[in-house]
Amino acid sequence: GKLLSVVTGVSDSNVRAPTGTLSNIPWRRADVRHNPNEVYLDIVEEIDAVVDIVGNVISFDVAGSIQIQSKLSGIPDLLLTFKDPTIIDDCSFHPCVRYSRFESDNIVSFVPPDGHFTLMRYRVRPSALQM
Repeated sequence: GKLLSVVTGVSDSNVRAPTGTLSNIPWRRADVRHNPNEVYLDIVEEIDAVVDIVGNVISFDVAGSIQIQSKLSGIPDLLLTFKDPTIIDDCSFHPCVRYSRFESDNIVSFVPPDGHFTLMRYRVRPSALQM
């Protein structure tokens, strides 16, 4: 009966979603069109430092984020690679990022939402910051 239809996903409803407006990617509509296609990427980094009275750096930390403005048609599949991914630490990602791909290959693979969003936040490894 009703329990079986909930568990199996079977429904006797004839209600359908409008065609062309939804995709199987929840953060992106299927019918997005832009002319021209453009994507802008900003890397924003903040440096926090403790400096003594003489000007010597006692400690410092670098935190960053990658901001994207996406105006791409359809369902674009993008890759972002880093020259030295070993310096990136403590990452958090937008849900559009395929985390397993980053874990295995250090590549950020994603289908971006339309518009402005934060792709990822990160810290730079302290060992990479030695002066």
